[in-house]
Amino acid sequence: MKRSGFTLMELMVYIAIVGVVVIVAGQAFSNSTKMRVRTESMIKANAAAEDAGMLIQEDISQMGAKSAKESGSGSASDVFFKSNLVYMDAENGDSSSFRMNADSLILRRMRYDSDGRFLSIEEVAWFKRNKQLFRTCKTIDRDKSRLPSAPETCPESDPASVEMLDDVETFKAIPAKPAVVSSDYSSSVAGVSPRLLPSTSSMPDQAFRLFPRVQGTDFYAVDSDPERGGTHVTLMNFISNFDEETQKVIESSKKANQVFVVGGTGNISPSSAWSEVCTKVNLKPNVEYEITFRIPYLDNNKLRSFAPGMDHMTVGFRNMDGQMDSELPDFSFYPPADGNANNRRSMRFSVKNPKENLCLAFTFAFYSPMAPMGKITISNLELNRVESSNFVFEDSYVPVKSDKAKVKAFKFKIQVRRNGESGDVALVVPTPSNGPRD
Repeated sequence: MKRSGFTLMELMVYIAIVGVVVIVAGQAFSNSTKMRVRTESMIKANAAAEDAGMLIQEDISQMGAKSAKESGSGSASDVFFKSNLVYMDAENGDSSSFRMNADSLILRRMRYDSDGRFLSIEEVAWFKRNKQLFRTCKTIDRDKSRLPSAPETCPESDPASVEMLDDVETFKAIPAKPAVVSSDYSSSVAGVSPRLLPSTSSMPDQAFRLFPRVQGTDFYAVDSDPERGGTHVTLMNFISNFDEETQKVIESSKKANQVFVVGGTGNISPSSAWSEVCTKVNLKPNVEYEITFRIPYLDNNKLRSFAPGMDHMTVGFRNMDGQMDSELPDFSFYPPADGNANNRRSMRFSVKNPKENLCLAFTFAFYSPMAPMGKITISNLELNRVESSNFVFEDSYVPVKSDKAKVKAFKFKIQVRRNGESGDVALVVPTPSNGPRD
């Protein structure tokens, strides 16, 4: 009987092949294990960064919240109030609700109860120290009747730093740069400066003139001082719709005074038409604009008898035919009632369609007996583009004090390292309540 088997050479080849297979399989298993460990580390790092981002988002989105509901005493309706303690330093020009440096962000906000009533004002800080991310909370004001004592998590003094995350490689808060910043107003290039009125050609004094419209039996001349304008203009000797003899309103008439804004204080012939001399402006769609001016309080001024709902004071735009655009109704305003009243008036608006060759006009129609004998001063008049809702992120951008209140979003970069693997989060958080105007 013939027997067969492996030769020594065949056996050695077989063993070599098996060895190669074992080595390859072992390397593959080792690589798979390393990849699994790396993947798990990356997942953990990303999860940690995302968890921190969610907590930051919850804090930052409420930055600048400032208005609370209060029950009116003896009234069924609710009233609201606003606290200036939400601002960082409003008295010195910082009306934002944050301050920051390279690796920290401090913010202020108002906290409410379940009915939207004021509980407290908190100052929250996020900062990185030695690869650790910390959070602190401090109560800087509270309603003692609703919140008898500050919560332990947000004491009134010596707030404890709570570690929120470790192994932090990067924590950076980047404020959104508004489309319009303060330095833009110094531009002398037509169409670049956000200021439409007074035009940049009259910078830096921003002088303007109020030129009267005289037309038919509806609009009458009104005196202005100084006649050639300046940084403030006083109007007087208004037309009246009140009959002194009968002591009644003249129902059949609608006499009014209307003055148009002219940039600068140059020579203008009194016989000129308002449509020729008024400063024309063009408005773009979906851009926010703001009309602002001040009305200083005047002692012994008969305009204090102004009757809302009866007398008429508005500001708005007119086309070259003197007509109001249906998309741009006038804004009503009132004179200050006393010396302590806020004399600043502001109106924000936008248009859906482009507008060309519009003139800004003030219109006055008086029906009460004493108001037309009074005076009104318009000062610090401006028409500006306001584009805080449009912004970009620049890593190197640091807002100046006057621009901090315009910051309406933050971008956070958080990098966490776990077992040599990194997890990154880039989070954009809107802050619509930051600043006094929102």
